[in-house]
Amino acid sequence: MTPAPPAPWTTRPDFSKLTALIVEDDVDSREFIREVLRSCGARVVEADNVRAAKEFVNNLKFNLIVTDLALPGEDGAMFLKWLRAQPADKGRNTVAIAVTAYYENYPPGDVTGWAAYFQKPVDIEQFVRTIADLLHIPYAK
Repeated sequence: MTPAPPAPWTTRPDFSKLTALIVEDDVDSREFIREVLRSCGARVVEADNVRAAKEFVNNLKFNLIVTDLALPGEDGAMFLKWLRAQPADKGRNTVAIAVTAYYENYPPGDVTGWAAYFQKPVDIEQFVRTIADLLHIPYAK
């Protein structure tokens, strides 16, 4: 059974033209982010590791990438560095949001390549508003 969208807000931006990649190894965190984005209309692709995420980036076009930083093996910080080294048509300029529960291991100043940085647990309102702002999607509340 799919959990109900975690939505404390009443006005949602229209993400129906948005295709997002979530890179997250924790199932609960991945489902949470997926449901938040889908409740706003986004199409969502999910990867639980960097290898799978790179494969998706090489084969699909995304408007947004949300990546956990603490991933097994190659971490999200390395993924962001790789992403920014890609050609423009393969993701270099894609808006990327970093999330982490391990703020002390991944302080914002030590990680590059992200447009926004969130500590877990993610504040839904701030998360959605930030995405709307970064992608120039109207969002009135």
